[in-house]
Amino acid sequence: MKHSINIFLGLVILLFSFAGCEDDPTITVLKKVSFTAPVTASVNQIVITEADLTSNVISLNWEKVDYYLEAPVTYTIQITTTLDTVTWANVYEMEVGNDVLTASITGEQLNTIVVDHLGMEPETIGSIAIRIKSYVDRNAFSKAVTVNVTPYKVFTMYPSLWVAGDYQGWDVTVAPRIVSVTDNGIYEGYIYIPAGGTNEFKVYAQADWNPISYGTKNDGIVIEADYAGDNFVAPSDGYYLFSIDLNNMTYLLIKMDWGLIGAATPGGWDADTEMTYNPGAQTWTVTADMKADGSFKFRANKAWQIDFGMDEEGNLAYANHPWLTYVERPQLTVPTDGNYTITLDLHDPGNYTYKIKKN
Repeated sequence: MKHSINIFLGLVILLFSFAGCEDDPTITVLKKVSFTAPVTASVNQIVITEADLTSNVISLNWEKVDYYLEAPVTYTIQITTTLDTVTWANVYEMEVGNDVLTASITGEQLNTIVVDHLGMEPETIGSIAIRIKSYVDRNAFSKAVTVNVTPYKVFTMYPSLWVAGDYQGWDVTVAPRIVSVTDNGIYEGYIYIPAGGTNEFKVYAQADWNPISYGTKNDGIVIEADYAGDNFVAPSDGYYLFSIDLNNMTYLLIKMDWGLIGAATPGGWDADTEMTYNPGAQTWTVTADMKADGSFKFRANKAWQIDFGMDEEGNLAYANHPWLTYVERPQLTVPTDGNYTITLDLHDPGNYTYKIKKN
């Protein structure tokens, strides 16, 4: 009898064991997602010319990434300099779409990317790295391909006036210009007047002394002054916004100091982070710890009289300006928290630019 009871208890325990096994959770292993082959580029050397601006200069192809899910895969082109391929901190991204495995880039697109966003110098060879990022529930990255690029120097000859003076040796043939971007009779540019001179200058309608020159009696009014005298006189040495309206013969001459302001900057929206002017490079620069969670503007003279945001294409554009209607502009950002060198370049009238470089 005792033997039979033991057998019965053993069967009961065995049945409960099988029942418990059926309730054990299934362990799911996250499958590895990766590119099976590197991205391929149609060329590895590009010299961008004016003729290339509207045509494709490089085509890229890549393999499909399997995410083991019934969902579209989003692919994005990432481009940076070869010096940035450890962290890819200053990467420029171009999303190409879902389940797209090929893309082409025009000369104008590539030129804008490498010059305006990566800080490469026009007409100087540089190396970029290109890779593909895929995403469904997580990112995967292809191996990068290296391409040597010589950017094109874009030159637009807007209607111009030449500003010759004591500050540059009174040489009108190489004088800085102010330009009318919309050809509306209003001209603008920035000039730097070093210490030690008379601070006098005059404006010429051509890169020559004749036939038309403009001056003033320094009363805010522009006069035609095809003779010696009645020159513009800056009140001191320094960096100036200079603008002339030939429609009503008036002008602006405002001394400038530039800085950054915004939630992304060390001073937030309460205090400007001051920039320093480099006369040799003709640029304003600052090195500062910046935050990705926030934005910033370039602001002059610690006041809301003149400041830059961006237009729809990502180019610098005035938000506040004495002669323009205020425009609410998108502001600038940095991709990640960190220490950056930020450069503002206003020396080329009608083509104001900036660079953001992570250190």
